[in-house]
Amino acid sequence: MNCAVAIKIETLPEELRTLSNEELIGQLHLATRGESRMTVRVLHHLNEMERRSLHLDLGYGSLFDYCVRKLKYSASAAGRRIQAARCIRGFPEILGMLQSRELSLSTVAMIEPTLTRENFASIIERVRGKSYRQIERVVAQYRPPMAFRDRVRAVEVAVPAAETEVALFDRYCARVTPGAGSAHVATEQKLFVQFLADDELMDLFEEVRTLLTRDGRDMSFAEVLKAVLAEYRERHSPIARQKRRVARKRAKSPDSRRRECGTTGERSRYVAAEVRDEVFARDEGRCSYVARDGTRCGSRHGLQVDHVQPFAAGGGNDLANLRLLCAAHNKRAAERTFGTDLMQTFFPRE
Repeated sequence: MNCAVAIKIETLPEELRTLSNEELIGQLHLATRGESRMTVRVLHHLNEMERRSLHLDLGYGSLFDYCVRKLKYSASAAGRRIQAARCIRGFPEILGMLQSRELSLSTVAMIEPTLTRENFASIIERVRGKSYRQIERVVAQYRPPMAFRDRVRAVEVAVPAAETEVALFDRYCARVTPGAGSAHVATEQKLFVQFLADDELMDLFEEVRTLLTRDGRDMSFAEVLKAVLAEYRERHSPIARQKRRVARKRAKSPDSRRRECGTTGERSRYVAAEVRDEVFARDEGRCSYVARDGTRCGSRHGLQVDHVQPFAAGGGNDLANLRLLCAAHNKRAAERTFGTDLMQTFFPRE
């Protein structure tokens, strides 16, 4: 039986390629339902293991230790499953919500420390269907208040392995033999910055990060902050203003001015800033792709202005022919228009 299952799993990628889109989607939904049932089975097993203290008999100091060392879960995955298992033990009502995917494993693990019989109904109602960040806000309201203060201190951080093979090797040695290679790991000094933020600041941060993103990669806090501060300095520094005054005095040729304004008579891919802003406002700063069943992508990350009728096929830069797409849906649209093989030359898969 095990051999047959192994063979089926090994040939599954080839079998899936023969399915129609509808069959593939149907099988995926069926698999996710099975995944939910299996997750619940795992949680029940963990509870029974803990009840019998079998992990101790097997030589592990805790159920967490057993999950990490024996079952090969990562530390975070093990912690989530143990907390979720204890949650369903105290609140069996959650089992149905896990199986129906009303609540995720991560959500159950997050709310477990705060749940009581008194607040159960209220918390469940507030976290059902919410994002990770929204759930964090709910859970924070049930934790004891914490005192924080703004803080900046110097820290040494390891240089990313991509920058030096020596650092990668030394880190491996340090994991195998604690202390080994630590004197040779490449590091650099950074500043650890801590401050408190409210919802208004975080909403503003996410909006600005979306505006700054151009290549589909979310920028880090430090990158966004650096870009915003640099722009503020450029706009308000007396030195920067003087440089702009000098630059404006430099004469420009008529041809260069026509090229900037897009009035040379030649077709150009250039979309005027005013038109780009109109597209962004009309599409509400979100990916405008809508599936056949009405599902809208709505992503705010990696947004790009796309031609509905491709520029190469004669499409113009008028507002009606432009739309806001995330990088993934822009690429998908190009694949459907020009073919996957051609687009692979521009966007090779990793």
